[in-house]
Amino acid sequence: MKTYSQLKIELYERDQQQELPFDRTIHHGWHEDGDHVILYHGTHKKHLHSILKNGLTHPDPKTGMISLTPDPHTAHGYAAMSGEANFRAAGKKAVHVPHEDRAVVKFRVPKHWLNQHKDSTLSGNIGTAKKRLTDKSEYDKWQKDNGKDRDHEYYQTSEFRVKHPVPAHFITGYMHKKK
Repeated sequence: MKTYSQLKIELYERDQQQELPFDRTIHHGWHEDGDHVILYHGTHKKHLHSILKNGLTHPDPKTGMISLTPDPHTAHGYAAMSGEANFRAAGKKAVHVPHEDRAVVKFRVPKHWLNQHKDSTLSGNIGTAKKRLTDKSEYDKWQKDNGKDRDHEYYQTSEFRVKHPVPAHFITGYMHKKK
């Protein structure tokens, strides 16, 4: 017979492995509001089981950080290249990962944890993405001009890089983008 603790762990692990419908349109609001932030990480599906079990533990070898984005479509795009850093270093081409081999992991990250572990310079954000993460008036203007359920467009190509492994207990599930 299983102990209460063993059953609790099994139920928790089962819940973490829940497949969710792909977030096509999202309204998470301004990421600094509330006590948590919804973030996504794109990966090859062969890494999914390990991430669901252990969280995000392998930083990018070039930056030493782990990337998360408020936009599920951007996360899906980040999963398009397999071994990109290793291929570039070897002077070879990266391998394109087909849509059906990509997974997007959804996280509910406590805001205090993100603020403690994120790269405060917001490196990795290009163009207007950095401004969109730092200026709430930009978000308010976007909402007024574009409507509520288009946050994914506002946050596209933006990312938070964290200097610490992202725990598995922040995971709410994973998604696959259907054609």
